[in-house]
Amino acid sequence: MASNNKYDRQLRLWGAAGQESLALSHAVLVSTAGAVGTELLKNLVLPGLGGFTVVDVGMYPTSSKIGQQSNTTMVIPQSNFFYPPPSASTDEKSVAEVISTTMNELNPEVNGGFVKPSCGLSEFISNAVSGASTPETSLTEFIKQSTSVPYPPSRTPAATGAKGTVLLIGNDLSPRDCVALSKVAKALALPLVLVRTYGFIGTCRVQSATGEFQIMEPRPETVRWDLRMNETVLKGAFPALQSYVDSKVPKLADMDVQQHSHVPYVVLLCKAVKDWMGKHGKMPGSFEEKDAFKAMIKAESKNFGDELNYQEAVREAYTAYCPSVGVPEEVKELFARDDVKSLTAESSQFCILLNSLSSYLMSHADMPPLNGSIPDMTSDTDSYVALQTIYVEQSKKDLADFTAIVKENLAKLGLEESYVPPATISTFAKNVPYLAVVPSKSYHDEVEGDLSEEDKEGLMMQVWDPYESFSHSPFLWWIGMKSAEKFHLSTGSWPGVNYEDEAKKKEDVDKLSALMLEFFQAYGVDVADMDEGEGVSKPVIRAIAEELCRFNGAEMHNIGSVLGGVAGQEAVKIITGQYTPIKNTYLFNGISGVAGVMMG
Repeated sequence: MASNNKYDRQLRLWGAAGQESLALSHAVLVSTAGAVGTELLKNLVLPGLGGFTVVDVGMYPTSSKIGQQSNTTMVIPQSNFFYPPPSASTDEKSVAEVISTTMNELNPEVNGGFVKPSCGLSEFISNAVSGASTPETSLTEFIKQSTSVPYPPSRTPAATGAKGTVLLIGNDLSPRDCVALSKVAKALALPLVLVRTYGFIGTCRVQSATGEFQIMEPRPETVRWDLRMNETVLKGAFPALQSYVDSKVPKLADMDVQQHSHVPYVVLLCKAVKDWMGKHGKMPGSFEEKDAFKAMIKAESKNFGDELNYQEAVREAYTAYCPSVGVPEEVKELFARDDVKSLTAESSQFCILLNSLSSYLMSHADMPPLNGSIPDMTSDTDSYVALQTIYVEQSKKDLADFTAIVKENLAKLGLEESYVPPATISTFAKNVPYLAVVPSKSYHDEVEGDLSEEDKEGLMMQVWDPYESFSHSPFLWWIGMKSAEKFHLSTGSWPGVNYEDEAKKKEDVDKLSALMLEFFQAYGVDVADMDEGEGVSKPVIRAIAEELCRFNGAEMHNIGSVLGGVAGQEAVKIITGQYTPIKNTYLFNGISGVAGVMMG
């Protein structure tokens, strides 16, 4: 269908509420003139981000005096397509102002701005708020005073369920500045995305505002249809569906071929369950019984080869003789969390809804609110519409019951009903089988803290992820990047800064190899002395160290483009609260074109 809405296509991905959340949000890009940050920002500006601010201390040189300035903050970011070459229009302007202007040209509806700190970038990030702090001297003060989203962002969403947020983005910052920015994000309870390109390697690190991402709308690739045929026939749990089936079954024998081949398979399977139970007294359990169940359905067709509805019934037979999934065990495990069992006025929407779901299940035979959707199936229009209406009406009844429990919980907590609007309750109820919590360790805890045994086990599994060339496994390069960051933390520079000097180059390679070896040993990974083609070995470690020293933190826009696309998707997930974010770190290896997610 034609549309004048320029956001029409993306609305099909994240809906009106997701688009509204995007329009209510503000991104703060703390940058060092890197390409990946501008690529990420571009991927938020084009879909309609509410506002953004670019923070950078760099200055464009006077176009007539390029190469003459000695000021170290003068930059010409040659690796970034979004920075125009120096000209009269950019003379003596800050890099932040130039990139803000460029981004605003992409989408005039977005409110873009810039800040050139009056102090160094590291000071600007780290400065705590004091009586003398200003938005030009402290990132924390800037966020509290100057973004388009009031800080702290409102806990009460719009009626659509949309909520605005302030998203922090760190672009190619030094590891020390990344640690400082991570601490600021945690102190302000704001989400953070850290991106870095390093030669042919790119990394994207996400950090949630609360230590975890609570996902109530993951939009899974595979849908579990909740048709409840088994419960309808055996337990009378869905009277409206049973009445509809009972009205259709007696007419089957008198139908002509056209009518017979357009009876929805839901009707055929409910009839099959009832017939089977009448003969056997129990549902099919063995392979032989299940095959017999399918054969019984097939035998009732007039011409199985031509009747697609009977073919669908045979294919979906398991959905009838098996009970509906209901609430998966991994979701039920969330009920045992302390923040779900013991609600307070500060509880998140997610925890309040989980608590309400637990109560709902106790009074509804352990079955969640019906989703109300049915799959495509061979049917005449009238039958399909009638069936869809039955499911929708039952879904509305279940949702009303669930909503009453949610409102009761909100009243007990002294919270307004608007804190969990009807749109959010409906979204939660429709996605019960897919609810998830994704833990998110802060970057500074990763750098400064110890690795848990659970993290070690997860990382050990990644050592053996199958890749065509083991030496290009993302896990190995992630260890290399962590080692390079540790190198920078101790020396103030990336390994390989003196790459042309053979002696100093060897010294850096030796040191980086040793740091990588330490990481592997800390994670319990066996390191062989010789390269045997698989498994971690000292020759593989040294080869990676040599390549990282050769890169020396160099940036290439093509790698930045790939990573900016990935990071942009992660940013949209965080802002909209939809889909499932990565767990901690995504690494792209541009040498071999492979990628992986590192959970440590």
